[in-house]
Amino acid sequence: MIGAGGMGRFHAETLAALPGVGIGAVCDPYQPNAVAVAEAVQAPWNTDPLACAAAGWDGVVIASPDETHAELTLAALGAGSRVLCEKPLSHDLNGARAVIAKEVELGERRVQVGFMREVDPAHAALAEQLAGLGALQYLRCTHRNTNADARPPATVLVQSLIHDIHTVRWLAGEIVDVDARAIPRPGGLAHVLLVLRLQSGATATVEFSDDTYAYEVEVEATSERGMVMTSAPQRPRLRIDGDHRTPIGDDWFGWFAEAYRIQDRAWVESLEGPTAVGPSAVDGLAAQLVAEAALASIAEGRSVAVEAHDVPELYRR
Repeated sequence: MIGAGGMGRFHAETLAALPGVGIGAVCDPYQPNAVAVAEAVQAPWNTDPLACAAAGWDGVVIASPDETHAELTLAALGAGSRVLCEKPLSHDLNGARAVIAKEVELGERRVQVGFMREVDPAHAALAEQLAGLGALQYLRCTHRNTNADARPPATVLVQSLIHDIHTVRWLAGEIVDVDARAIPRPGGLAHVLLVLRLQSGATATVEFSDDTYAYEVEVEATSERGMVMTSAPQRPRLRIDGDHRTPIGDDWFGWFAEAYRIQDRAWVESLEGPTAVGPSAVDGLAAQLVAEAALASIAEGRSVAVEAHDVPELYRR
């Protein structure tokens, strides 16, 4: 387990609770984090992520800072390990391409990228219903976050909106161009709107807010014969102050905790199979290319084409 912050601790505790799974090491350069998580899951700890990744394990989970993802993934691949890498696959395009090149060299998929919405019950149910409604015409994704501290545009796109970009690709196919608009706030972005033209001819939008009252993610799809929308996770209703209220929550753990658990269980099960499952390194690169086009669109105030990318035969099997 590389990275012992909030996400890393969640992965470590989830994996340690699974039958037949042992955590061989918890690693974080910040020793107090490494020690705390290691003690929680009764595992050894260390503070050298690169050496840990290269040690050779059945599986390596990477939940460290974005700029370390590609390097650590490559080290783990070089040691023969399977990898579950939190999104993004890399903080830049070169890193994502290097991971793909390494898998092609090895001749097998060994990386799963943590786009866990594919297994989120609400998203999976929408995808199942969508399959019977004919050709998709319009997809609308909304994403409300609670970051009181402003984040630079690249961070907003690559850390947060990249999830929604992958959702669009997963549900609706390749994105060919992006028209992005943003409302700034001191030090970053408050709101972002992406209008995406799809290869199929359909349109998708992503509406993102970075400083709102609560954390929410919803999807609405309109097809030839009907429409379908995700529903929020099941939550208790509260009677208070003469009103009915449904608590929403203010972070992604509350919203997507079960999705992460499903993802981690499936990843562990896949380690005994012939190939990695779930979102691939190519999915990671494709989402990154859309994010880069969106950043250019915001900066230039115009629609920007998404750079084309090859899909090696390895990922078509």
